[in-house]
Amino acid sequence: MATFPCEYFLFSTKYPDSGSRIQLGNSYVYTSPPPAPDQRIFRLTLAGMQYFVTPEGVIDLFTSTSRNMAVLELFYNDHKLYLPFDFNHPVLGLVSCKFNRPLEIPQGMPGGNGILESFELELIEIP
Repeated sequence: MATFPCEYFLFSTKYPDSGSRIQLGNSYVYTSPPPAPDQRIFRLTLAGMQYFVTPEGVIDLFTSTSRNMAVLELFYNDHKLYLPFDFNHPVLGLVSCKFNRPLEIPQGMPGGNGILESFELELIEIP
């Protein structure tokens, strides 16, 4: 399975509501366990992503691959929202994920030589 190519990002983790809670009389709450494993959502904020171009004017996929936007875009197009991949989570280690939302490429910075504004990606864990 392919591994998510970006290494430089900030992240947050969102846990879903697990199980069911039912309010009964006298402030008693009954809680049942979830029927399936939780699927965590990882929100990544990527900054400093850049399109690199060779001296011949061709998109370069080999320079700074961990922050190369063309590499990430190719990775997204290979996986879309349905194919799983490995994500090297800074705390949890290797986690199987899918993209949870379509990739939205931000505009470039004026005079930034291909550097893009920071943007968010959302991944969902595959238990």
